[in-house]
Amino acid sequence: MSKLPTLSVVIITLNEERNIARCLKSLRFSKKVFQRIEMIVVDAQSQDKTLSVAKKLGAQVFTREWKGYGDQKNWALAKAHGNWILSLDADEELTSK
Repeated sequence: MSKLPTLSVVIITLNEERNIARCLKSLRFSKKVFQRIEMIVVDAQSQDKTLSVAKKLGAQVFTREWKGYGDQKNWALAKAHGNWILSLDADEELTSK
C-alpha cells in the first residue's frame, strides 16, 4: 500500500477553454509525489468548450450558477477529498520546481 498522500485540485471556471488544458496538464508531474490526484472543476455555465476539455482530461466537472468568488471556491472545496487541497485559477499552472 502506498504511503503517498492524495491531492485534490479545485478550479473554478467561466469560459476558460483557452487555459484549462494547460492548467490540468501541468498537474501530471505530481503523480510522482501523490498517490492520486483528484481534479475538480466547478464551472459557472461557460459558453465555450471549457467543460468538454476538462472532462476529456479526466477532471470531475460540476456546473453551478455563479454566486460570487468566495461562494464558488468554498463550494468547490467542499467537493475535495484529498489529504492535500490546492486551489488554482484556470490560467495558472504548476511547474516541477
